[in-house]
Amino acid sequence: MIMSTIETIYNSFRGIKQHSIDHTINFFETSPISLSEFKSFKERKDLKFFIELTWQYTNALFQKHHYNETIDKIILYFPIIENEIERLGDNTLKDNWYYGILFFQGMASHNLHDFKTATPIFKQLLLQDPKNDNYKDWYNSSLYGKRMRISKSIMIVCLTLFAIAILFHKYFPFNVKMSLEGIALLGLMATTIYDYYTKRSRRKNGIE
Repeated sequence: MIMSTIETIYNSFRGIKQHSIDHTINFFETSPISLSEFKSFKERKDLKFFIELTWQYTNALFQKHHYNETIDKIILYFPIIENEIERLGDNTLKDNWYYGILFFQGMASHNLHDFKTATPIFKQLLLQDPKNDNYKDWYNSSLYGKRMRISKSIMIVCLTLFAIAILFHKYFPFNVKMSLEGIALLGLMATTIYDYYTKRSRRKNGIE
């Protein structure tokens, strides 16, 4: 039965002499039984094996820069982990392996510039471990990326307004034209100053 094989898979993995990234990925992708076949676990130790194996697999995928696949696997496996922890009523399973899987999802999302997804993940990790400097650095970097996207959008809007005011000035009353140019210039100045001080702050904190 599948329920009895998670320990077998775990022991087989532990028995591999060479745990390189490629060997790890190959192990999980050629295994006769996929991790996705496991939906529930009878005992705590079986779920713990599943969590550790999920960490090993997603770690290898992340280190290989397979970011989309890293996220796909976590989206597939992590809900099972969450449901089973709740069903078994054992929050002690939320250990470094567990939070490490979340960390891979956050880092992979960040590296794909999906800051909207990455930022709340790093925030959740910081709530669990506020003194973790690694979490702080990734959170700040993700927050910066998210804000820069907003800043760039504002800059594009301002440049568009400025171009409209110049190219189609004949069609606007003087006061409307001046208002458009004023709003555009003010927006460009504000975003430029914000970008400058944000980058300066990042350099001071050693994030860049």
